[in-house]
Amino acid sequence: MHSSKYSFIQGMKQIIPVASAGIIDGLVFGILARQAGLGITEALLFSLLVNAGSSQFAAVGLISQGIVGWPILLSTALLNARHLLYGLSLGPYFRQTPPWKLSLMGATLNDETYALKVTYLASGNKPSLPFFAGASIVDYLIWNASTLAGAWFGAVFTQTEAFGLDFAFIATFLGFLAVNLLSSFHGKVAVAASVAACLAYWLGGGTAGVIAGTLTAVIIGAVKRDG
Repeated sequence: MHSSKYSFIQGMKQIIPVASAGIIDGLVFGILARQAGLGITEALLFSLLVNAGSSQFAAVGLISQGIVGWPILLSTALLNARHLLYGLSLGPYFRQTPPWKLSLMGATLNDETYALKVTYLASGNKPSLPFFAGASIVDYLIWNASTLAGAWFGAVFTQTEAFGLDFAFIATFLGFLAVNLLSSFHGKVAVAASVAACLAYWLGGGTAGVIAGTLTAVIIGAVKRDG
């Protein structure tokens, strides 16, 4: 019990630097959601129920252009397809875990929590549900608190392009990429994924680039691990 409590607290502590980087993203999302016509409650529910920054930004962008319905569902589903790959990569570590616990873990799995979890496992640590639960709870609270704050201030800010707020989400993940280029192999994977993403975007547009880049990185990583 003591070990579980310790792991839970460690998860809460270790996610803070990663999740804190998303505070600006949450604020920006709240602001853009208000400017797209969503109310404060709607913006908050968006983050509470979806909990996936990239697809939320994409959806708000479409809503601001007057696009609703199936185009939003399709684009966000494709953009979040990488979460399936996240789950598949973590699945082997939790074969004996009850389905209901896996469901909760999957519901809170996003870019930030996945980054921490794979780093934790890659460091030689044993899979720990308490550690992951602590990390996920803190990340969820920070993201939604930031969204709420942004939604409250959304009516104050206009012409967000002038502030470069719409670039904040991209800048955050560029930072994640920079700190994870730990070796020449990681650099090569990043280059290969970038090339695949650019080609796919050029050929198919939309979210094709995101999916192609993710698949490329996952496949290279799987081949490297098995080889």
